[in-house]
Amino acid sequence: MAGSILNPDSKLISATLLNESSDSGAITISDNDSHIENDEMNYPFYRTLSSEDIINDQQSMLESYSSQDFEYIFMPKQMNPKCFDILKDIVMQERTAVFDLKILTEDFYEILPERALSSGRALVDLFLDLNSLQRFHNDHLDTLEVIIKNWAECLRNANPERPLVGDLLLCSVHNALQHYRKFVQSSPIYLAAIDELTRINSTFADSLIKLQMRNFYSCSVNFLMLKVVHRMVVWQNLLGRMIAALLEESDKDKIVSQLSSCRVAVEKVASFNAEKKSTLEGLVHFTKFVELGNDLNIVDGLTDPNRRFICQGWLCKWTKRGFIPHAIILFNDALLFAYRSQTDGFIRNAFLPLRAMTVEEGDALHVVTDSTICLTIKAVNRTFLLSSDCIRMRDLWLEELTKAIQNAKHSNIEELPQTETFVITEGSLNDKFTYNHNIWEKYEPTSSAFGTKIITNVPYSTLDVCWHRHAILGINAIITAPANQMSGYLLRKFRNSAGWQKFWVVHANFALTFFRSHQEREAVAVLPIINYHISLPQLNDKIDYDNVFKLSYNTHCYFFRADSLYAFSKWCECIRESTINSSPLNFIANYPST
Repeated sequence: MAGSILNPDSKLISATLLNESSDSGAITISDNDSHIENDEMNYPFYRTLSSEDIINDQQSMLESYSSQDFEYIFMPKQMNPKCFDILKDIVMQERTAVFDLKILTEDFYEILPERALSSGRALVDLFLDLNSLQRFHNDHLDTLEVIIKNWAECLRNANPERPLVGDLLLCSVHNALQHYRKFVQSSPIYLAAIDELTRINSTFADSLIKLQMRNFYSCSVNFLMLKVVHRMVVWQNLLGRMIAALLEESDKDKIVSQLSSCRVAVEKVASFNAEKKSTLEGLVHFTKFVELGNDLNIVDGLTDPNRRFICQGWLCKWTKRGFIPHAIILFNDALLFAYRSQTDGFIRNAFLPLRAMTVEEGDALHVVTDSTICLTIKAVNRTFLLSSDCIRMRDLWLEELTKAIQNAKHSNIEELPQTETFVITEGSLNDKFTYNHNIWEKYEPTSSAFGTKIITNVPYSTLDVCWHRHAILGINAIITAPANQMSGYLLRKFRNSAGWQKFWVVHANFALTFFRSHQEREAVAVLPIINYHISLPQLNDKIDYDNVFKLSYNTHCYFFRADSLYAFSKWCECIRESTINSSPLNFIANYPST
């Protein structure tokens, strides 16, 4: 089940299971503790994400959320200053930053073998840096929580007093950069040390899998590390929004000093991010290859200094048994095919060099009736017929393949990877996966030609999601994903009632993760949103509220409501980028006519 979190050790929350079938992408969750009410009465919030099909009327009511959360997270309808909304957004992001660091410094630290910490400096330095970052973000969050609470009180009482936002943010940036300069610079060493320990210590590798199976998050430890190293990129975006909001203020005299401080802050952060850009992108590439190695059970040979990931996705490949679905992974030097076995996960069965490859539209084998969704690849004296499920996806693959083939042909041979042999995870280390013509047609699900083991993709793999959603995911989206972060409270509407439920929602790594509150450590659901569509509600949806967006995939749709126009716009922007198929034009086109 792609994109699901299963927590067998969860207490009585029998319903906190997300089941996403390969053909739906729907959330199906029940909770015997939740209670449905009408939204007419003081914004009642519900604590559990429930399946529309299995909600029952006898669910008991859980305790309400704290008054502090209620007061400034979902305030009565009024237009707050945009600067207030942005500062509240900063608070939400800091809560998640502290949450991420807590997982790394506590839960991840606990599974590290003592010998690993005593045998080298890399992991010791990693946790020294992480603990230092955690102390900084804890203090920063505590300060922000007090400021935003006091500002909310002033707004309720029509008090014009406001915090010196610019000075606060400039001070925070100055202190943060002292920590992040060293951490980002050392992160390649840290990630390499974690990867090496995973390879040589099977006990640690198993413990890491178990840790990632727990309902903390939808992200692997590697992606959590990426989120931390991209923190200043997130700050740059937020600071830019604050500057724009200050420029919209009518009383220029009051904000001139704060605007100046914000500009200095954003210049400092932007300079740092520009300096570290190549390092950040290199870390994303490295973690992507680690993820692919886990998906495909490749221990060694996939990663090469000259190999670059381009895109991954789903296509069907023609065989003697008809079209068989395959995962397709495109590198700058080769095209990798893998079919999926029910018992052995993804199994690689072709690795084709690009320099001798050609690609064209249509069916060169003349075996299908509809060739408009097909493309033909010729490589190593073989012809491969591939089929997508629509012309749009065929065109995307054709464009990527054509560009990659041309680049490979025009590259010097020494600029391309020399590795043509992969070592698999199980069996003898002499078991190899090479350009073996005899194994290209082994598509039987029971085939054990590579001696592979059952793959445990936890918490979930983007390759899994692309497989089930018939999607294509490119490197540009993967590079921007660690910085495309959003956190906050959303209301989610029940399908068959007027009720809404409140959740703390974290957006990261092409997924929405739902928690009962920001203080909870266990997620109740994870919804990968690759190939979802985001739009505004239609008239026939009968949603009579502001700041509501609609997420849909096939016949499944969900309505989410933000507490302000700013939050609504930010959620839509972040989610649209992660769905990888929605454009601003598509989003606006769905606006209901009046």
